[in-house]
Amino acid sequence: MLSYITGIAYDSQTNNLYIADTGNNRVMQYQYGSSVGNVIAGGNGYGSNTSQLSMPYGLYFDTFSNSLIISNNNLPRIVWWRVGDYNGTIVAGNDSTSLNGPFGVSLDPMGNIYVADMPNHRIQFFLSGQFVGRTIAGITGVNGTNASVFNRPRWVTLDKQLNLYVCDTENHRVQMFRRY
Repeated sequence: MLSYITGIAYDSQTNNLYIADTGNNRVMQYQYGSSVGNVIAGGNGYGSNTSQLSMPYGLYFDTFSNSLIISNNNLPRIVWWRVGDYNGTIVAGNDSTSLNGPFGVSLDPMGNIYVADMPNHRIQFFLSGQFVGRTIAGITGVNGTNASVFNRPRWVTLDKQLNLYVCDTENHRVQMFRRY
């Protein structure tokens, strides 16, 4: 039984649907037309081992690598989990100063990761292969209503021109940042 669903991703190649089953610390895979899912990531209880997840919120499915990029909210890090593997790999936020409650996550074609770091009111950018990110939107620890700050951003996505869209939840708006 699913518990506290927070994220969803879709594989257009296979028509599989992936769901962040946050309350059960796992990601479920549902094949097209099926109402019964399979645990595809986590499912081994809450924890910090590579086979466990800790309140997964955000999901992004990368068709190129057949992998899920998963934000772990309570152990603030991003995990790359190849479909079919038993373990994930920590790819961002491996230290306590990097993230504080990551929520939404997105990926660009170069493998760079964008994370809505909700409690820090910012968007973090992780170059492919780098564990420590940098703030590209918002101001760390500062919330507000003007265009340069957020109030608890939850979701991020990119369009084909790599413009960044941020769901600035508590400000009841979506902001777009043009690729620079």
